[in-house]
This record gives sequence, structure tokens and C-alpha cells, in this order.
Amino acid sequence: MRIRGLVGTLSVLMFTAFPTAPVTSAGGPATAPVSFDQTIYGDFALVGNTVTTCPREPGHHPVKRCLDAQNRVGTGLPAQNNGHPMAWADVDADPATYNSSSARLPIPAGARIAFAKLTWAGNTGALTGVPCGRGPSRPPGSPERQQVSLKVGDRGGLVAPGRYTEDPLGAIAHTDHQFYSANADVTDHFRGITGPSTVTVGNVWTPQGFDCFGGWSLTAVWMFDAPQSSAPARKQVVVYDTYSRVLTTKPSAHARLEAIRSAGGLTRAGVTGFEGDWAVTGDRFEVNGRNVARTDNFFASAADGQLDPKSANNMSVDARTVELPGDVVKPRESGANLAFTSGSDAYLVSGVVMSSGRPELAVVTSVEPAVAHEGEQVTQSVTVTNTGSAPATDVVLHMDLGSSCDQTIPRVEPGHQAKATCARPAPGDDVKPSVQASGKSLLGEQLTAAASTFLEVVRPGIAVTKAAAPTTALSGQEVGYTVEIRNTGDTPLSAVAVDDKQVDACDKPDLGTLGVDERKSLKCSITAADEGFTNAVAVNGNDKTGKKVTADASAAFTVVHPRVEFSVRPSTRAARAGETVTFTVTVRNPTPIALSGVRVTGSPSACAREIGTLAPQQTVEYTCSVVMRARLTTSLTVVADSFVNGQLAETKIETVALTPAVTVSLVEPPPQPPVVKEAAYSPPLQNTPVAAVVAGLAVIGMFVTVGAIGATARAR
Repeated sequence: MRIRGLVGTLSVLMFTAFPTAPVTSAGGPATAPVSFDQTIYGDFALVGNTVTTCPREPGHHPVKRCLDAQNRVGTGLPAQNNGHPMAWADVDADPATYNSSSARLPIPAGARIAFAKLTWAGNTGALTGVPCGRGPSRPPGSPERQQVSLKVGDRGGLVAPGRYTEDPLGAIAHTDHQFYSANADVTDHFRGITGPSTVTVGNVWTPQGFDCFGGWSLTAVWMFDAPQSSAPARKQVVVYDTYSRVLTTKPSAHARLEAIRSAGGLTRAGVTGFEGDWAVTGDRFEVNGRNVARTDNFFASAADGQLDPKSANNMSVDARTVELPGDVVKPRESGANLAFTSGSDAYLVSGVVMSSGRPELAVVTSVEPAVAHEGEQVTQSVTVTNTGSAPATDVVLHMDLGSSCDQTIPRVEPGHQAKATCARPAPGDDVKPSVQASGKSLLGEQLTAAASTFLEVVRPGIAVTKAAAPTTALSGQEVGYTVEIRNTGDTPLSAVAVDDKQVDACDKPDLGTLGVDERKSLKCSITAADEGFTNAVAVNGNDKTGKKVTADASAAFTVVHPRVEFSVRPSTRAARAGETVTFTVTVRNPTPIALSGVRVTGSPSACAREIGTLAPQQTVEYTCSVVMRARLTTSLTVVADSFVNGQLAETKIETVALTPAVTVSLVEPPPQPPVVKEAAYSPPLQNTPVAAVVAGLAVIGMFVTVGAIGATARAR
């Protein structure tokens, strides 16, 4: 509304019909009541729209000028609502509303509405010197009792004024309207609402006609319970109720905002104003004496979030947010002084909201390497970020790798980072290195943050066993090997390989991955040669750090050659007829394997025997007697089977007939007692047993000479 009168002295006109009126301090501006004050992970959103628009007469020349004015084209009276018979806008298709408009409320997804206030205003239609309110174009009822309709998305309801304020008629100049404004707490209408929403408001009481206006604004405080990407730091949000009227005779209004405190960072201010004219300049919004919007035409009927109708100049309502530099609201000082001035415009400010940023510490930590072995050097890295919009001071980083790792950072500016590192040997087990960050704001508020990471300490291990079966074998026999590999550590092993030092068949260069405590086995074989054999095998694998672990084992088998030792010793070298000669027969198994089916055959038959089994290194000795009738030559043979590892060997000991080689002579008795005479001494011959055969049946030959008996075993 353009001021037609003279510019007078500076003052504020504030009046309310409710008990929570602004408090005026002696010699200073009135203090605006606070309806919400919290420090939260969130902020506010301010939107609004008009409920009046250009008259509906397409093609009519004044209508075109009105539409041009909505697009900020034109000057003077034709570019203001003063020069047009303003009509109600009604966009909700609801017959119960005579006017309505909508706006888009930008709430982040996942946030909840902590507080919401709906403000609306218009002309009272009281008889003054201005044309608005004259004639029949008035809504029913009265503005102080009018309930407005509020729809959030598809959910709607009625809202009655919680606070109502209007201009005292006695204070209104002949050229000014009587304005009113009302507001109400509508938080309950937003329960369960999150994310952007369409808000539609209708039935705002105001007349139609020249110089009429009407509109609304919604202040919504949204928040999260913890830091989020859309709210990484806390903010103090304060919502104020104001009624600051700039008149033709009083072109300045002032208000005192207590509660708001700056921590030296960004402050946002949202202002709701009504009837500010875009085509009239000279109006300012000042905070602590600073023109924060840097314009002389702040109140220009521009509302954020307008959906329908939508115009750059809505000719009714301002719902705007500006950012204040950090030095406008002084750190460590409480409150702010507002001034709304005008050169030649008249308007109403009926709501202010402010949010002041706080510092916030966010800390992350990591270790390098993330997987290590006990005693290896690891480095913990820490990055602390001030995610807020105010400075953080006296920031201390405490890393639990050791007290000597603590670091103090005097100041971290908004959006800036500081880093620290600490190196220590890895402990003997897994750990979660943590970091605690502490600091404070310029207001002395305590700041804390913590983070942890994970250091995996691995103890890799691998074991291998190798076993031969059988462990005793004959030359040419197949010997099997079993190789078992086991992961004995606490971390998986990759690229596990087996390398047999002598037997290629036991190589396994690509055994794959071996999980913790997992076992894998493989089998291979070799043909036994004439001698025993010891076979070594090595295994290796890589843990998750790439470190190689190894182990080795060996297995041996013995090659045996089955044989038997056999001897026969007579009791005398010669005998007379009828005398008895005793033969001592000795059978011995000198090998490490058992012999079975051992038997002595041949003549004299009295010396034949079934011995049975001869254990390794076992000797069996027996005697047999023969009555001499004639000259005797022995012909005895020993026969045996070989057993290897408890099983009958496929190859038997070869049976060879014993060549009679032991003779006992028959002598005649002397006719008379023999003359005893000393005989020349001759050393006796020793009976000599001879070893038997390898890999076959043993053949024993016994040759007996006078005075001694010798035995020879031979294989064939």
C-alpha cells in the first residue's frame, strides 16, 4: 500500500486482543513473544501465498495492467493493488471456501515437524478513507472469529485464531487501512507428515475491491533426532509472534528479539509481511542496524513456495528468508533488534523466525593397514570436521592407541577439517581403535564426537602331515602316501600349494583356499625300490595380508627282503650201528616281517617239523634223534611264506630242495677195549648257517663234515 501522507516520527504500533502481548521495555522496542525455542538437528521452512488476485475480466485494459503488475511490469498505481479491484483467488475446488491458495512446503524426507504456525492477515473492512471494504464484496462474519481451512496434502481441517491482533482505529490515518493478523499453532495438522508437502489455505477473511489484500504464511520447524546429511549440525530455532505496523504517519517499526544467540556463524531470518508493494521502494529490513537484505525494497509481495496462484508480485504477502552474516548477531550476545522502515510504503510484519547455526564435530578414523600381524607397525588416522555453520574451538582429539597421540586444535572453522595420526605396534588380538573429539562453541557449549574403526590382527598358520602305507614293503610293492593339510591359524589362506620334493604325483600347486580350521587331503603312490625311502613334502599359503606361511613333513617306508636262517648240528660225527645220533635244528627269522607256514621237510623224517609262524627276529630250535643203522646223509629243507604288514605277500619265499650234505659215518666196534692214547689236538669245525633267499621261498643246504656240521642257504 502506498503512503499518501507525510512521513512522521519513528515508532511501533502493536496491539493484541490476547494476553500474551509484546512487552515494551523502557525506552526501547517491544519484545516479541516466543512461541518456539529449541536447538535441534533441523531448521525452519517459511512459505506463503495470497488469496487475492487480479479481477477476472479478460481483455479489459485495466486487467492487463494488473497482470503486468503481477509479473513486475509497470510503475506507480497500476503496478499496485491500490489501482485494481482485487478479487478472491480460489484454487481448491471446495464449495465451502470463497478464497484459497496453495504453496509447497520443502521439508526433507525423513524429518518430522516439531512446530508449525499458520499466520494469515487482511483488511478488516473498517470504514476509513481507503476504498477497500466498501460495497457488498465482503465475506460473511468477522476476521477475529473466522476459521480458515488448512489442508496438508489430502488431509484437511479448520483452524481458529490462536492469537488475533488488529490496528486500533484511532491510530489509523485517513489514508491507511485497518489491518489484522491472526495465527495459530497447527503442529498437530502435520503429525506423521515428512518430506515436501502441498499446503492449501482458504477462507482468509478479507474484502474484495480496490486496494484490498489477503494472504497467509506457514512457518514449519523440522528436525531429525540425530545428524543427517540435510541437517549435519544443530541450530537454535526461535519462532516469534510480532505485530509490527508501518503506517503513513509512522514509517518505522521496531521489535526486540530475545532468546536468539549467535555462535559466530550463519543466522537465517524468515519474515512474514503483508501489503508490501513491489512498485514502491524505500522499505528495509534491518537487524542490529544492518540492512541485511541489501535492498531498499524488501517488502515486495514475494512469497516463497507459491504454487497456485504463482506470481513474482502477488500484491499481498511476503514470506521470505534471508541469511545474516556471522557478525550481524554478535557472538556471546543474546537477542537482536529489528527495524522495519519505509520510504513511501505501508505494510505489516506479523511474524519472524530465526535459526542460528552451531558448530558440530564429526570425526572419522581408520587404521593402515587394516589387517596386520602382532608387532607390525599400524597407523591410526583421524579426521575431524566442523559440519556446522559456526566455529569450533579448543578441539581435542584423543586416540586410544596411546595418550601421547592426543592432539589439540585451537579452532576449526565451519566446513573445515583437521587431521591427526598415531603409529603403534599392533597388539596380539583384534582391537577397535577409537577416537574421542571434544571442543566448544563460542558460546561455551560443549561439543563431542566419537568414532571407531577395526584392526584385525591375524595369526596365520598351516600344518601338514604325511603318512606312508604300508610302512614296510617288499621291493616292487606299491606304497601309498596320504598328505593332509590343515589351516591352524585364525584367517583364511589363499593360493595354497603342495610341493613334494621327490614324488611329482604328490604335487598340488593349486589347492585353492583353505578356510579357518579347514582340512584338505590328497593321495599319491610310489613303487618301492630295493632300498627304503624317505619322502618330504612342503605346503604354503598366503594370508589376507599376502604374508606366506609354510610347513613341511616327511614319511618313510622300509624295503625288506624276506629270508630264513637254518642250521642242523649232529651230536656226533660217527656212530656205531644201533647208537642214537641227536640232531639240533635251528630256524631263525632275521627280518622285520613275520614268516608263516614255516616248516622243515625232508630226511631224516624224524627231523621234519611244522613250525608255523616266526615273528620278526624269532628263533626256533628243536632236536631230533636217529638210531644209526647205516651211514646217514641228511636232506632237510625249510619252507616259509612272507607276510608284510599283516597280509600275505604276493611273492612267496622260493622253496629249494636241500642237498644232503651232512653225513654221519657208521663205524665197527673194536674187538677189545681200545687202547687209550693221546690224540693230536685238532680244533673243531663250527657249524655255519647260511642266510636264505630274498623275495622268495628259502632254500637251505646242509653240508656235514666229520667233527663239524656246516649249513648254507641259497636262493634260486
